Amino acid sequence: MYTMVSNEIGAYQPFYEMNRDALAHALATHDVELDDATVDDILSTYHELRVFDDVRDGLAEITDAGYDVYVLSNGNPEMLQSMVEHAQITDLIADTISADEIQTFKPAVELYQHAAARTGTPIGEVAHVSGPSFDVQGAMNAGMQGVWLNRNDAPWDAFAPVPSLTISSFHDLVTQLIQ
Repeated sequence: MYTMVSNEIGAYQPFYEMNRDALAHALATHDVELDDATVDDILSTYHELRVFDDVRDGLAEITDAGYDVYVLSNGNPEMLQSMVEHAQITDLIADTISADEIQTFKPAVELYQHAAARTGTPIGEVAHVSGPSFDVQGAMNAGMQGVWLNRNDAPWDAFAPVPSLTISSFHDLVTQLIQ
């Protein structure tokens, strides 16, 4: 939410700092005081997010099939590097692309265009895989193929265009790509 508002009012700040401010706001709203070390500890969880079981093997199958894999994220570069290392997928990722590079967050069209340009891939040939529907919609709005990673068999947003593809794991993506 903060990221989308940030885009609209031109108030960019790195994602990690935006989350620090959001946490400070939530704490103040509920009259909770935490010391800086505790706040830093809470925010450090971004560097060690839980990885779904299919990620490593699924990405390996994708790269083995000849596709390059990039991470496109609202996260800042340092956060992305530590997340990729923690997920143990460094060897499978061609590169990470951060919103920080152009100081615009998803779902802004400009970030998806920037990603396609950075990879040297025509935008219509990029399959952008994401769980959050706003991200899939943003990619499709920019001209990418939007692949919705729907791990929980949730309903798609009724108002939105249907994704190019819906999968429940990265293994499903490989199956669809090689057909």
